[in-house]
Amino acid sequence: MTCFRSLGITAIFMCGLLLFLPQEGSTAGFEVGENTARSVARGGTGVVNKSDPSAVYFNPALLPRARGTQVLLSSNFLTLDVEFQRNDLIFERGGEQRITTFDPVQNQTGIFPAPFVTASFDVGPENLAIGAGIFGPPAYGNPCYGIREDGDCAPDPQSAARGMVTEADLIVAFLGVGAGYRFDLGEERALSLGLTGALGYMQTDFSVFVEANPAVSPPWEENPDQEAFVQAQNLTDFGPTAIAGISYSDGPLRLAASYRPPIRWSASGVVDVRFPEQMSGFGPELSDDRVSLETWHAGSLRLGAGLEGGSHPGGAERPRWDLEVNVIWENWSLVDFFRLELEGDIELRGLGQDEEGNYPTEILNPIYQVKGYQDAYSLRAGFSWGFTPWLTGHTGGFFETAAQSVAYTSADFISWERYSGSLGTTFHLPAGLDLDLAYAFIQSPNRTVRNGNVYNPIPMSQCQGPDFDSERCEVPGTPPGNPQNEGEWRSRFQIVSAGLTWHY
Repeated sequence: MTCFRSLGITAIFMCGLLLFLPQEGSTAGFEVGENTARSVARGGTGVVNKSDPSAVYFNPALLPRARGTQVLLSSNFLTLDVEFQRNDLIFERGGEQRITTFDPVQNQTGIFPAPFVTASFDVGPENLAIGAGIFGPPAYGNPCYGIREDGDCAPDPQSAARGMVTEADLIVAFLGVGAGYRFDLGEERALSLGLTGALGYMQTDFSVFVEANPAVSPPWEENPDQEAFVQAQNLTDFGPTAIAGISYSDGPLRLAASYRPPIRWSASGVVDVRFPEQMSGFGPELSDDRVSLETWHAGSLRLGAGLEGGSHPGGAERPRWDLEVNVIWENWSLVDFFRLELEGDIELRGLGQDEEGNYPTEILNPIYQVKGYQDAYSLRAGFSWGFTPWLTGHTGGFFETAAQSVAYTSADFISWERYSGSLGTTFHLPAGLDLDLAYAFIQSPNRTVRNGNVYNPIPMSQCQGPDFDSERCEVPGTPPGNPQNEGEWRSRFQIVSAGLTWHY
């Protein structure tokens, strides 16, 4: 009866929490830092020494270490400081040289919350544990490079980032259920296996300015008066995924690994296009407002080793100290481009209908934003020490390679080289509660982009992606338009995280 009573309490508690989770509950753009306050404090580690319900996300083979029934509620609060100073745009027309200068642009969104909810409990055999939760990759999912007004991001037609993105809102969440089983091998040795199955959900909105003049040709002037504002709204998709894990322990030594495969997203939604005022006489309207987006979410492989030792002052069931080192691989090289396909074309209704009742039409080709992402690797280390029965301290750090090369630096996701240091603490409170607090500072080196490969979208051009190698292309293999990302870039993230774990 105790087991079923624990299950009921846990289910009721989690359902109550889910009712209060904000829409941005589990978000992702590119993954930044790590989930849960304790892992944030420990340099983003978690594949080896976890002993709480978050194992269902990090490594389900560790679920048997989460003794009894536990419920964990944690949230990261992220800030993204990014600044882009675009180089002057210099072009010649009719023998006259023209220069366009740009003001620096910065992310206008402040603190971004990213909650994380999991629970675990013992069932049946002593060495079996299961877990469930709602979680998502840690990220900053709502940058704004427009004008912030009353909590919304309004477009800025003069923004130096307008040909990349003016704002984005990306949500990725997984509803997962997992199980882990430990095989005792004798003499303090054990092998554990685990598997989490999850249903992934992706929803995104984003905005970008595109060239709307069908007669545009080199040299590319980038005239805001000839650009349309495209808002892709409520693009949604569902997809299954899984996390497989393994762990081996021999006395104080622990080795572990987990893997999550990549997910191919094919999201569909609607689009709203605001045409430039100078086109108003043509009465432009979309014949169909449906839109689709195709891209990948990278998979990840976590490898780790750890040591635990001593007896915690608060109880022998916990170690006095533990050290963990992780190596993480994410295969972002799957993302060659984002493909945005508008189902409709532009009907020029102001010009009237032909004899068959059709309006003159301008064809809208799919919009390809070439990304050229590359695989990312990180080295992470974390350490904890039990100071008193009610206090444990944590520290850590990591280094991560870039998913974006310099030439593909873009405002939509900031994924350069990263260096991080972190600190945190756990307060062991009465009634089986642990309160975790953490802070991490993540710095990226400044970038100077001289030969950019991020171009402004020109969907009515005859030079089309993803390869841009047709005879209509001015330079085969190169999109039409101008590089948008040449200039000076700087970026840093900060994470404050808090979590509460209840042990029953």
